[in-house]
Amino acid sequence: MKRNAVAIGLITLSVFGYAQEAKTDSLNVRTIEDVKLHKAGNPNRAKVFTTKSNLDVMENPQATAIVTHEIIEQQQAQQLSDVIRNVNGMYITSARGGSQDSFGARGYIFGAENIYKNGSRVNSGIFPEVSGMERVEVLKGGAAILYGNVAPGGILNMVTKKPLFNQGGSIALSAGSWDNYKTTLDFYDALSKSSAFRVNGAFEDKGSFRDNVTSQKYYFNPSFLFNISDKTQLIVEGDYLKNYFTPDFGVGTLVLDKNTSRSVINDLIDIRKNPGSDFQYQNTQMATSTVTLNHQINTNWNLNVVGSYQNYTKDFFGNERMQWEFQPNNGSYLWNRNLTRTYNEQNYGSVQANLNGEFSTGKVKHKLLFGADADYLQSDSYSYYFQKQDGSWAKTSIVYGTNGNNTTGNISLNDENSWSSGYEPATSKKDLTRTPTRRVGVYIQDLISVTEKLKVLAGIRWSYLENINPIITNYEFSGPGITSVAYGKSGEKGKSSQNALSPRLGLVYQWNDTFMTFASYTNSFTPNTGTDVNLKALDASIVDQWEIGFKKNLFANTIAFNATAYQIDNSNLAQTAPFNDQGNVNTNTNIKELTGKTRSRGVELDITGNPLANLSIIAGYSYNHMTYLDTPNTLNSFIEGERIVRTPLNTANASVFYTFDRYVKGLKIGATAFYTGSRYGGWNNQKDANGNQKTDRMIPLTDFTQVDFSIAYQYKKFLLQGKLGNAFNVLNYTVHENYSVNPIMPRNVYVTLTYKL
Repeated sequence: MKRNAVAIGLITLSVFGYAQEAKTDSLNVRTIEDVKLHKAGNPNRAKVFTTKSNLDVMENPQATAIVTHEIIEQQQAQQLSDVIRNVNGMYITSARGGSQDSFGARGYIFGAENIYKNGSRVNSGIFPEVSGMERVEVLKGGAAILYGNVAPGGILNMVTKKPLFNQGGSIALSAGSWDNYKTTLDFYDALSKSSAFRVNGAFEDKGSFRDNVTSQKYYFNPSFLFNISDKTQLIVEGDYLKNYFTPDFGVGTLVLDKNTSRSVINDLIDIRKNPGSDFQYQNTQMATSTVTLNHQINTNWNLNVVGSYQNYTKDFFGNERMQWEFQPNNGSYLWNRNLTRTYNEQNYGSVQANLNGEFSTGKVKHKLLFGADADYLQSDSYSYYFQKQDGSWAKTSIVYGTNGNNTTGNISLNDENSWSSGYEPATSKKDLTRTPTRRVGVYIQDLISVTEKLKVLAGIRWSYLENINPIITNYEFSGPGITSVAYGKSGEKGKSSQNALSPRLGLVYQWNDTFMTFASYTNSFTPNTGTDVNLKALDASIVDQWEIGFKKNLFANTIAFNATAYQIDNSNLAQTAPFNDQGNVNTNTNIKELTGKTRSRGVELDITGNPLANLSIIAGYSYNHMTYLDTPNTLNSFIEGERIVRTPLNTANASVFYTFDRYVKGLKIGATAFYTGSRYGGWNNQKDANGNQKTDRMIPLTDFTQVDFSIAYQYKKFLLQGKLGNAFNVLNYTVHENYSVNPIMPRNVYVTLTYKL
């Protein structure tokens, strides 16, 4: 029974991408791929849970990246964006107010449709905790056949650490620059011969190089594994994260010409200075529960079912749109410091089932995947009234100026005394907009081995999306008022729905066990969630993606050397609308607009592995060029041929770690570097009524390279690690739109002491 319990625990290998080296003769379960990955660091030798199938990486005509927990821990990654620096072609962007991890790939921002945990979609509006991650998997390019309405560029899946049947774990204490402190706990053990548990937890209390910016984060992740029988396994997980922090809009921009919106990065104040209100805050919570059932039908067929529920809330109260406008009369810069409050809540449930089988028809071998998924999202968004100093109430955000005097409004860049917050205004709920969304998908995919070397991957997905018209509840100061329903295009109450087929075709030629070439095409129907400024549903985008490349194992399969070239055509790119229906700055990410046809082209190269037992390397380079191809020739439309903002032309990454096995045994040294090429911040420019450029909203940003040096020493059960971050003290920025400009962290120190249980 004990051997069978271990064997069924290994069924999760193909599902969750983790396993221990073990032997089993009771089940025909492939158990070695992940062991090879962790020993050799070669992602080409792994099975990736994110593919939902039995495909090896070398069989999949798609670029794949894996960042294991060994890499996360040796680099002392503090947040998900630190982990992503190891994935070539991905780049760090910025969220409004620096309120969450934000990144993109192949020209597209990874939003809520692209971020997953254990295969289930999670809200991206938060800083995930990385200490509980077993690994991070990235599938680049088309993933619509498996996940439905995902944005082009790829998907990211965070795989959490799972229970083990032997006792172990760790306790770690970390400290860093600007009062950065963190404690993490990881403990696992068997409950019985057929059950086990694991608990991950973390508490982080940190300051910032920016004045009056702090953060506290709490994380708790218990999980339980039950081997119901020799062929059936149940995994139950909980995941709770709370983050209370100061939203930070950085240094803002200098508006040189108000008529054309021409702006540049504000370099007139020290990057440590923060002119935001000293009471502003953001409180974010996310609670997730996941139940996974794995069942091995026989030696060739297995079933995986995952159900997940998530509650997400965000309470924001603070300043928006940091733009310092030039005053020609006296040469000063003033900012109309707006104060806003929003509260968002999302309740999200999903279920998916994946049936995998391997069989032959004559001499032709098949790896078949048949699956279905469904989810339901209810998104609530609250707006607020604001009380002025004279006791009256404003129906929109208020200007919050000198010493809290909202009749004056402006604060001066050159006068820090004017930055004082004065008083904290009271707020009252104004209205609630509730937007329900339902999605269903069915898909089938088959890897057909025509010969031992030539393989064809073919599949198709049917997707259905239903947007129920938003329900708006108006509030008076004393409580809820009446309920009104927004009307659709037909003028009747109801809903809008969209459905389509998304095909996938790939060719693989496996020259030998160490070298393969591939080509693939996907066509995806991408329903655009949210509404336009008039609360009407957006039309869907049709996306065509082509990809060619090769994957090669070198040095006795210890290193992966992969290359990919791609083209992505999007029929109508949807982006967050810059303004609402009243012409004011839009702070609701559910309000979007269709901006025109785009094309993204690029190449990616990466090298990953352990050429020596004590040497690990990661290196990559990518080039991406994304532009507007065709836009309407109307007022305020975008300009053809212009590069899309926040997409760097070139990126590169490198990481080298060496462990001494002689002389100073237990000593490890390493260095990581991340290069971000030239790009544009702000907004893309717009046309006037004659089709000519009327704005100059793009902000050129220079390239930069950030380098970290690491050192560690292992003594028995103790591990002491140190990192010098941004060692050369490079100054650069991440820019969200044209008014949230956040300088990157200057030179810093981070130290971690870990005790292995």
